Amino acid sequence: MSTRDIVQTRLAAVVAEHSPMPFPDAIDDDDELDVYGLDSLAFMSLLTSIEKEVGYIPKAILEGDLYPETFGELVSAYDT
Repeated sequence: MSTRDIVQTRLAAVVAEHSPMPFPDAIDDDDELDVYGLDSLAFMSLLTSIEKEVGYIPKAILEGDLYPETFGELVSAYDT
């Protein structure tokens, strides 16, 4: 499974658990994450669930240097 697929699968699961918003059938890199109404606790849940699959949370996110605003930014954080 690619990093993009992992992030999308985990995002869909967190949205289903923490948000009243439906997750779309398809998501583009430019789609903004804030439309799903995730709070900081839900976002950390997302990061830890991705960590279980890929083995880490990107340092830039952990240190507060990056707060991904779009799906593409979140995927890119794991691809660097």
